[in-house]
Amino acid sequence: KLFGLKKPRPGVVRLARSTAGASGVAMSAKADRNKAKEEPDEAPKDLESAFLVNKEWQYPVEKRSGWLPLGAQELVDSHPWTRRAVEKNPRFPGYVPGEALFCWTEADFASYINSGGFVKPKLQCQYYISPENPQTVVDILEPVLSDMNWVCSVDSDVGRDEELTQTTDYMGMPVARMKKAEDGTMEVLKPSDKVAPIFVWEAGRRMVDHSPTLKYRGLVNRLDGINMFTKVGMLDLVRERCIERDIPVNFPPPWFPLTYALPEDLEQWKRHAEAHPHKKWIYKPNGEAMGRGIILVNKISDVDSKERPFRTRCKNVEVFDPNEAPLNQRDFAHHGVIQEYLVNPMLLENRKFAVRVYLLVARVKPLLCFHYNFGYIKRCGEFYDENKFQREDLFRHITNQEFQKKQDDFTMSKAADLMSIEALDKYLQENNGIPAFRLNFWQQVKAICMEICLGIKEPLSEKGKFGMFEVFGLDVIVDADQRVSLLEANRDPSWVMDTEVKKAILPEMLRESLELVFWAHSPEGKGREAMLQSPMRGFEVLIDEAFDFQAVDVE
Repeated sequence: KLFGLKKPRPGVVRLARSTAGASGVAMSAKADRNKAKEEPDEAPKDLESAFLVNKEWQYPVEKRSGWLPLGAQELVDSHPWTRRAVEKNPRFPGYVPGEALFCWTEADFASYINSGGFVKPKLQCQYYISPENPQTVVDILEPVLSDMNWVCSVDSDVGRDEELTQTTDYMGMPVARMKKAEDGTMEVLKPSDKVAPIFVWEAGRRMVDHSPTLKYRGLVNRLDGINMFTKVGMLDLVRERCIERDIPVNFPPPWFPLTYALPEDLEQWKRHAEAHPHKKWIYKPNGEAMGRGIILVNKISDVDSKERPFRTRCKNVEVFDPNEAPLNQRDFAHHGVIQEYLVNPMLLENRKFAVRVYLLVARVKPLLCFHYNFGYIKRCGEFYDENKFQREDLFRHITNQEFQKKQDDFTMSKAADLMSIEALDKYLQENNGIPAFRLNFWQQVKAICMEICLGIKEPLSEKGKFGMFEVFGLDVIVDADQRVSLLEANRDPSWVMDTEVKKAILPEMLRESLELVFWAHSPEGKGREAMLQSPMRGFEVLIDEAFDFQAVDVE
């Protein structure tokens, strides 16, 4: 009566008392109540308790990303959007998933935390592959990235702003506000809805802003602070390595041809060329590839003379005409290098050849580099002859496959027939009597790769960021005495899989590269030695700065 309870109706009570077995049921119920007092009540008594006990605020595993960067949870916990929302709902029982750094807006953070995890925004990271990449690259990367539960994005307008929206509703959700412009009109300021891809794979040009991705330790296949992939940039790197090693400077090293930058070293080159008139030279424009702009040089007057000074022969070409005849008259660029031509190359069926090998910078801080133990041979379509060194002889001197494709009979020529290093090793043993070519070759290649890694170490420590990585294609040439020399490094090595040899090498190399990069930037790779615990198969460790490891002592 005191609590407003009503007495049961007499009829109901009498019915219960007259029911057969009522006393037994009452005794059983009493026993159950006593047992319940003795045993803890494990079953939740309401929906909220069940939600908390079962941790239903968590996302199921199948919704989560297959990879997150090292420190992602700490970054999302300290994010301003997380902190403000938790202040609004200090009873929030869980934690914000690390994927939110890349795929949630400020409103998503607020709705998830303010609802105690009951409202679950979509949790799916995006990856971006530049449309300038060949389809073969997309076909290799897409299955790997999709397996991470990521989705492809074609939106190049990316961003990640940590600024807090000044206006929120009573639930703490950010809302648009009005701002008066200078002309008196009212401007609507909406909360940002931009997100950043967790993974970016660029091609020739930079298509998206990398900073939003790198801000939260996402992955981008570009290194900042280096330019070794240009002709002048590689020359600068090699010179710096020589300065660091020897005083007085001993340039060039045994593994790099004598090279001068033009126009900066024009007079110095002319003095050397005058003193060594028998030497042949090859000019390469600074930022070009695929054999574009290369000029064969026999004498000083081919480059500079009183009648035609060098500066009058220079012409910048912003975009090369793909249909231009390959043997047309060529102009010098405003910046480039002139390099001593190797006149005694090792020949393959009387043709000059070069070897493409691969270098992977898997992580910049701390530096982690690998080289790949497989590569391929690309050769000229015409027989080599050092005495035929004019513009019409370019097809017997330039090994670049894209240039060789411009021959009328390319598909029927040897230039179309790429060869693996293993096949070259067998050929040299059977036809030239050279045993164990591969062993000697890879020892020298490893040393050259080490020199490059040491050359980029300091600039990467200054300008590199965690999350940056890159695969470089290095072109090397072998002379008749089996000495290996570096020709150039390519930022975008040919990913077109137009031969069986490239189909056998590139897909597996790219997949393994991604595995190593994921490992190096994840908690699984923290504090672990790459030589012993990284998922490498065809790659081999060159530098593991975290453990002060160098595969080759080049000092």
